[in-house]
Amino acid sequence: MENQEDLQYYKMIETPVSRLIPSLAWPTVLSMMTAAIYNTADTWFVSHLGDSATAATGICLPLTAIIQACGFWVGMGAGSIISRFLGRRHFFKAYITASSSTLLAFILGLILLLLGISFNKFILESLGSTPTILPFAQDYSKIIFLGAPFSCCSFLFNNLLRCQGRSFFAMIGIVSGAIINLFLDPFFIFVMDMGIAGAALSTILCQFISFLIMFISLLGKHSMLYLKLKYIYKKIGIYLLILSTGLPSLFRQGCSAVATVLLNRAGGVYGDAAVAAMSIVGRINFLIGSMMVGFGQGFQPVCGFAFGAGDYQRVRKSYKFSLVICTCILLCGAIICGIFAEDIISLFNTDSKSVVEIGTRALRYICITMPFTALIVLANMLLQSTGQKFWASVTSISRQGMFFIPLIIILPSFLGLTAVEITQSISDFMSAILCSIVTIGFFKRLPK
Repeated sequence: MENQEDLQYYKMIETPVSRLIPSLAWPTVLSMMTAAIYNTADTWFVSHLGDSATAATGICLPLTAIIQACGFWVGMGAGSIISRFLGRRHFFKAYITASSSTLLAFILGLILLLLGISFNKFILESLGSTPTILPFAQDYSKIIFLGAPFSCCSFLFNNLLRCQGRSFFAMIGIVSGAIINLFLDPFFIFVMDMGIAGAALSTILCQFISFLIMFISLLGKHSMLYLKLKYIYKKIGIYLLILSTGLPSLFRQGCSAVATVLLNRAGGVYGDAAVAAMSIVGRINFLIGSMMVGFGQGFQPVCGFAFGAGDYQRVRKSYKFSLVICTCILLCGAIICGIFAEDIISLFNTDSKSVVEIGTRALRYICITMPFTALIVLANMLLQSTGQKFWASVTSISRQGMFFIPLIIILPSFLGLTAVEITQSISDFMSAILCSIVTIGFFKRLPK
């Protein structure tokens, strides 16, 4: 009689990709969409507290991105390694990687907590916080940092469930926390009169709930992995392997955080309205992109399993199928947001005409190149899933690091506020070209 590991192995290796990827992707798409919705809901509720409060969420976005970066750094590294171990049927090595990565993620989160509380004001001022924004940003960020250890572990557990093809259980954890957040946000902000601190408290409570649900799922009978103290490795090699494999995710999230800081600084020259507008546009762009990323995360474990098993034709098929679907998702999102840009921005701010005008223009610029981001994201997922550390790192930093950061530093001197609005679009187009070249090169090197 076949055990749980055998049944899941054959499912991941033999099911046609046109059926398997959507079956793995829909829970992840729903998870990503729900998470994006409750992040957007935070911005919507906070927008009722004024432009400075809305801008504060934009200032604090790099901080949440850094916490997420550390979680995904460990999670994507461990997930990539584990999916290839499972593809080769090296189950015991997968158990060691999963248990060791849990300890690593918690330690990183604890370090972020201590640094974030100790140097809070300095960090926020460095991120571009103005005197009017600073009090709101401090109230929000201190609470967010308190939840950092569990947030990091939550992002890790999400990857540990996905890498074994159990994205449904990851969805349950994320969706449950997100739904609760939609009710806790207005309760803490308005009923308890906590203001922006209430939004932060709601966020970390819901992330802790997600953490508990996914942790229990990993301990359940359906999991291919086992989290136990006896599997925590005492030698440093496994930890270095996890961190080095996950570096592309850290680079991507780190560059995103730096890009957000520079964007806030560039927008801050034109007042709180510009910072608030770009914060709103960023959340909307994330909401649309989350559908595509969610589908791509259904592609990753299939790709990792196939590559580990030496089925390179399956790697090719899964990539082509995912690219078509992801491009269609983004094209639909771009058309809708382009047509209704002003109405969408107005949902977040009906009092400030400047916020609506700046946000509308910036959103329409982003819509022009939005479909191209499928090439960027899937290239990075493909290369990371197959253990191509160098090229995965290159593609991960291309969008926000290699192109966006230099452009946002240089262009405002020539184009002013327009540069703040269009830099992301230019960066996306240039990055898509680079990632396409790298992807073609990878498939040429891949055995037939």
